[in-house]
Amino acid sequence: MTVNDPRPLADVSVDAVVFDLDVTLVDTAPDIAHAVNRLLATHGIVPQTVEFVAKFIGEGSFGLIDKLYKGLGLALDEQRVSEDVETYLRIYKAHPVEKATLYADAISAIPALHAAGIKLGVCTNKAQYLAEAVLAHFDLARYIGAVVGGDMLAQRKPHPRHLLATLEQMDVAPEHALYIGDTPIDAECARRADVRCLIVNWGTGRDVPVSDDMRLDSFADLVTKCAALNAQRLPGA
Repeated sequence: MTVNDPRPLADVSVDAVVFDLDVTLVDTAPDIAHAVNRLLATHGIVPQTVEFVAKFIGEGSFGLIDKLYKGLGLALDEQRVSEDVETYLRIYKAHPVEKATLYADAISAIPALHAAGIKLGVCTNKAQYLAEAVLAHFDLARYIGAVVGGDMLAQRKPHPRHLLATLEQMDVAPEHALYIGDTPIDAECARRADVRCLIVNWGTGRDVPVSDDMRLDSFADLVTKCAALNAQRLPGA
């Protein structure tokens, strides 16, 4: 069974590619897990693996901590969770990209897409200042025309408004955009926004139940797909 698939990859040009950030474009899970484990230590809980923590990434800081606690069988009220989220953010903010790495071949594909005139954006449930810090660290900010974090709107993914607001900043119509993500939240957001979507075939993306034609094996594959849809050869394809 698959997630209700978003708009299919029809023969419509791609004017913009919007990326999710965590576990899609950048492997931030090691730094997130480090901050989470320092928080858990305040509860006397042993450190968790990066793989375990990564299961809860994708719904912003509150969603991360709330679902992580539930996954560990902790019953804490919302106020305590909110307080712990603030503690987590203070820890994470100090070292947001100490162990983070770019996924796959993003380092070459992002400039290739940009050079081809395709607008690039980031739509993430991560806090705005943290998303900007990660992009700046990897020198990707110069290619990204719009970044909309999870704290910038009243709604966040999977609400379609989050992705649509990103496209509005880029001045691109939904039917000419392509969204790249790694979770069912990303697929659902794209479906509700009527935007084409590809789910990366690494990290948590491997576990998302989508059809084969929605899978992305590498960013070079993304460059090739955009080239085919735009009937032109992109640099570096």
